[in-house]
Amino acid sequence: MLRYDFEQEDFEKQIRATAFSCTDDAAISDLRQFLRSNTIGIDHVVKTPFGVRRLAYGDFTASGRSLRWIEDFIKDRVLPAYGNTHTLSTATARQSTFFRNEARQIVKHYLNATHEDALIFCGAGTTGAVQKFVSIMCRANWLPAFQETAAPSEGADVSDGHLKEDRWGSFECTLCGVRLKTEAMYRAHQSGEMHQAKLREVQPKNPFEGTRRLVVFCDALAHHSSLLPFRELTKRYVHVSTEPLFADSMWSRGKTSDSNVELEVCTLPLDSRTGLLDEKELLERLVKVQSTKGAASICVLSAASNVTGLLADVPGLTSRIHQHGGIACWDFAATAGHLRPDLNPPAWPDASVDVAFFSPHKLLGGPGSVGLLQVKKRLLRNAVPAVPGGGVVFFVDQQGHSYIQNAEDREEAGTPDIVGCIRTGLVYHLHTLLPEQMIEVEHRGLRVLLDRWALQPRIEVLGKMETGQNRAAIVSFMIRYGNKPSGGLYLHYNYVVALLNDLFGIQARGGCACAGPYGQKLLGIDADLARSFDEALLRSAQEVLRPGFVRLGVHFTMSEKDVELLASAVEWIATNGWRLLPAYSFCVETGEWYHRLATPQQDREWLSSLVPPVLQSSPLRELESSLGRAKDSAPPEDVLAAADAALATTFKGENPIPLSSTKCPLLDAEYAHLTWFALPTDAAAALRSDVPPLLDAEGAVFTAAKVVERPSSSAFAVVAEATAESTSAGSEPGEGSASPPDADEDIVAFEFGCDEDDGSIALADGACPTPSYPSTALAPKVPKSLRSQVAGGIKEYDMIREGDRLLVGLSGGKDSLTMLHVLLELQRRSPVKFQVAAATVNPETPEFSPQPLIDYMKALGVTYHFLSKPLIEMAKCHLDPKKPSICSFCARMKRGMLYTCMRENGYNVLCLGQHLDDFAESFLMSAFRNGSLRTMKANYAVAAKDLRVCRPLVHVREKTLAQFAKDNRLPVIADNCPACFAAPKERHRIKLMLSQQEFEHPDLFWSLSSCMKPLMSISQTEKSMDWWRQVLAADEDEDDAAPLSEVKPAEGDRQEACADSASPSRADQGARPHPGKLAAVACASALSGALVMWLAVRPRRFREFSEFIDRKRTLTELRIAHQVRCKQQKQHLYQGVSQDTYHPALSKSEMRGSDNSLALARRLLQGWMVLMQQVTQQIFVCIILEIILDIIFMASSFLRHRGASF
Repeated sequence: MLRYDFEQEDFEKQIRATAFSCTDDAAISDLRQFLRSNTIGIDHVVKTPFGVRRLAYGDFTASGRSLRWIEDFIKDRVLPAYGNTHTLSTATARQSTFFRNEARQIVKHYLNATHEDALIFCGAGTTGAVQKFVSIMCRANWLPAFQETAAPSEGADVSDGHLKEDRWGSFECTLCGVRLKTEAMYRAHQSGEMHQAKLREVQPKNPFEGTRRLVVFCDALAHHSSLLPFRELTKRYVHVSTEPLFADSMWSRGKTSDSNVELEVCTLPLDSRTGLLDEKELLERLVKVQSTKGAASICVLSAASNVTGLLADVPGLTSRIHQHGGIACWDFAATAGHLRPDLNPPAWPDASVDVAFFSPHKLLGGPGSVGLLQVKKRLLRNAVPAVPGGGVVFFVDQQGHSYIQNAEDREEAGTPDIVGCIRTGLVYHLHTLLPEQMIEVEHRGLRVLLDRWALQPRIEVLGKMETGQNRAAIVSFMIRYGNKPSGGLYLHYNYVVALLNDLFGIQARGGCACAGPYGQKLLGIDADLARSFDEALLRSAQEVLRPGFVRLGVHFTMSEKDVELLASAVEWIATNGWRLLPAYSFCVETGEWYHRLATPQQDREWLSSLVPPVLQSSPLRELESSLGRAKDSAPPEDVLAAADAALATTFKGENPIPLSSTKCPLLDAEYAHLTWFALPTDAAAALRSDVPPLLDAEGAVFTAAKVVERPSSSAFAVVAEATAESTSAGSEPGEGSASPPDADEDIVAFEFGCDEDDGSIALADGACPTPSYPSTALAPKVPKSLRSQVAGGIKEYDMIREGDRLLVGLSGGKDSLTMLHVLLELQRRSPVKFQVAAATVNPETPEFSPQPLIDYMKALGVTYHFLSKPLIEMAKCHLDPKKPSICSFCARMKRGMLYTCMRENGYNVLCLGQHLDDFAESFLMSAFRNGSLRTMKANYAVAAKDLRVCRPLVHVREKTLAQFAKDNRLPVIADNCPACFAAPKERHRIKLMLSQQEFEHPDLFWSLSSCMKPLMSISQTEKSMDWWRQVLAADEDEDDAAPLSEVKPAEGDRQEACADSASPSRADQGARPHPGKLAAVACASALSGALVMWLAVRPRRFREFSEFIDRKRTLTELRIAHQVRCKQQKQHLYQGVSQDTYHPALSKSEMRGSDNSLALARRLLQGWMVLMQQVTQQIFVCIILEIILDIIFMASSFLRHRGASF
């Protein structure tokens, strides 16, 4: 859980103030400007061959930029208290551990991860995360992929799979159903006889003894980091006895293998309509794997392309993969800086992501952070960590060792990157505060680029030209040289990147973007041509021949001026870039392009230049300091005009570059047909002749002695958007060139989140489709046992009556959602007619987002009220400093908002979702902490008597509700209260105690339910006897909240809200008792004290009362003995049994003869006569004692609630 801190840095306060007020474009613009000004290096200048240029960063897809706020926090708050983790004994280690644990919780909240998800810090971005996952699965011999609980006989070292961590940080044995506080307690429980007995009962046999076949489906958009590790596994898990399931799979043949798993990797084809993977093909292959005995599938897919920015339908595809028994692994690296992922979408209950890989360094403020692996804990079956080492062991001795079983801690051996982990948490904390409108800013910027570049024929954008909800702000392109009206050669991508940097200061990236297969498809490179390039690169070592493209990205921190600069700079290069080719050259071995007069080694920064001040006096350092650096001039304001000036003076000026001296390195003549880019000599020949771009037919650019015929067109061409067909090596350039799609062409639009057969759903441009819920979530089948338990509680406590209008307090958790469906089922079945509606209170905090419930209630057809108030912000002004409990304040405010909604809309019954476990925990907490027997009420009326509050789940266990929500895949909203911290609460400790006792006494909760019935019934509780509270107009019970109107919300200026909170409320004024009533109570208290003292000085009164009780007990025992004797006489009358053995208290003479019964009755009558005489004497004392006890109880309760002193 997250800790809500009211005393954060000024930066965060400004972020919160602007983020919550972002209701228009002006507010969004102010927030963007604020973040932009806080970015480190925003005013940095770079020195280029054409002078200095102000840096314009356009490479957020590769890596983000640092923020001064985060780095200052690390410098001022983290590093001073830095210490190695793995202990809590010292202040530095403790604080560093707290920071790191909180960072993990912050990231989990941002990703919408639950307690069933493990978040592991991995070090090297997505690459480290994928490698960690592969190593973990290899340790378990890929057993979790086959969804089995038993370990195979060979090749695996797995845990028993019964340890489960709950959402409070404690542990649970799923086999025995008992909760345990620590892992050590689980180990002790694991070795117990009861656990071992159950383990023997449920120990399954291996359902499949033969060879296991594992198919890994990889996306065509896959990054190299998520593709290559699985390809390498084919050499380890070879096929010995079987053939691959698919002909196009990558696999290896072997004679023997150390594992019974045979693995193949299958790359999925692209869909020409969407530019993404072919979903139909994926489903067909999943069906084939599912129908093959002993086979399993793992799908490793990309959430977005880091080349085109196209987004995959993550929840839809994940749901389909789960339906066919596969494991869904998603690479979210490309979406890191642009979109917020949702690993457990409430609208798709069966679409929870199994495995996810993240690169936080791509986020704003992310440089220096670590990679992240999110994986379902049920998949972490390995008993040995992927990297054994310190900090992950349970015990080590000379003969053996054992490892801890906590999934997250076990996979982080050694000293972690503590500062990197903390920085990761800070980065995600910042992005949690940012409003969703930031993404719209990126889409507008991307639209500007695509619209402008579509009008320039020499610019060819890779992939689809459309923008909207299904695309991140990433764009890749190529620029034609212009030697042909259509087609021809390209400008080398590294040359374009060099021009963007040197002329405009724009930081872009060129190459294949680590997505070689996908880039080749977009460039129209088929398999044969790809092999030709591979051969050329291997044999000639001429890296300059490698095909690639230029990539830019739009970020929400960019201003409109920055976006305009990107668009204009690329247009300028498309028009004039070829003219500067003679001023540049390239390195054949590296493929890098550079200005012929550039001196990068002289302009670079050196780490060794950082010298402690005490060493500055050395002669060498004095010499370096005396040399100094030349002072740079100011960067130009109009970089486009500066680019025009540079073009005009490069070859004609004071220090011109002679065109006649233009040369370029020699290329291998054997691969001349693969020269797809224009050379500096080509542009020099055209400039000397003052003609448009052409090829230099005379310049020798190849190593061959004879003249080599050089192609005038590139061997490949960017695939047109409308066809998405790959071109062959010998195709005409114009056939594959990209052009704006014709308006009359029928292009199928991609709808994010829609099923393939949902063609009837009509959406506006950019609109988000309605979420798709499983049928079980919309119409769940309520078990008869659950229905009976709820109906029994309703009948027993008279919760629902004819004509009632029920309002369900819907938080989005498993309890309230299950209660809603049970009430709807009872509404259909019950002869009692009542109405059901629901209401949710939104506290308007970034940590809790119940908005998905709106669509879900609409799909159910339930009347729904969505109530919003900034409760946490209001708590800052209205919270009582003497009782700083945010939970109590928030609960009362929520209750007041619900009461107000009920009164305004005519509801009379509020249904809350507390279950039997909550009742039992409250009962014990009250007994342990307060010394009173109290618990929540099952059904009661509020103080105003116009509303009732009931809890229909009073007889239902929590595990029953959790199982119902899981079985029916209800859209449960993650519980992330901003006022909570990771430390366990008192309720959690009681929950652990009850769980352990339930393990020993299975009927514990039903016994407690019987015990609490008098307390849960309003007619038998202390509340109904507190008549004096109503007389004195005291406060309401803690379950009753005042209406929201009695608490003035923080409207407008915070100072006004604080001023309002300083004045007494109407509830406070109305709760003050009359002075006369106070005097009456004081007199009653004094009288009761006098009576107590009078009795205290007369111990004989109490002695007589004690003797009276003893006599009454003796006569009661005598009467019971007589009844037993009579019954036994009847049973043994004809069995010859001696009757004098039945009760030793009676003499044998009384037991003989026929008058035994009369003698006993006579003796009883005499005893009762004596008893009545004593009662007559003592009755006055008993009455006085009872009155005294009642008065003392009333006075003490009054003083406790009112805080008065007499």
